Amino acid sequence: MFNKILIPVDLENELFAEKALKVAIQQATDSAAELHVVTVIPGFGMSMVGAFFPEDAMEKALTAVTKKLKQYVDRKVPKSVKVSTNVLQGKAHKEILKESKEVSADLIVIPSHNVTRVDKVLLGSTTSRVVERAKVSVMVIKP
Repeated sequence: MFNKILIPVDLENELFAEKALKVAIQQATDSAAELHVVTVIPGFGMSMVGAFFPEDAMEKALTAVTKKLKQYVDRKVPKSVKVSTNVLQGKAHKEILKESKEVSADLIVIPSHNVTRVDKVLLGSTTSRVVERAKVSVMVIKP
């Protein structure tokens, strides 16, 4: 049914993605689909902010997060599932949507926080933005 499944994970809160990852693995197994696991780190944004960090700070951060994501996938995803990983940099919802297009995903499996209506209005939600803007099916997994 699906060929490529994208799942974003927050490496700072692995438990948050646990249920969604299990669902994505099951979908990938059932469909013989490729699983594409991503994580998003914020960029330095404005050049003025970036000027306060050493030149190689972002490169070191990307290297460390890439290693952590690979270790996470090696621990959590069965060897029988074809899987790829990528570390994205920028606004989470924009990067997830861009990556979905880049890898030709036909399903995004994404975890959702239990947020109150007030939180959603004040803070926004990566999940709701992905659902609103995605050109492919999105499966939202509640904790």
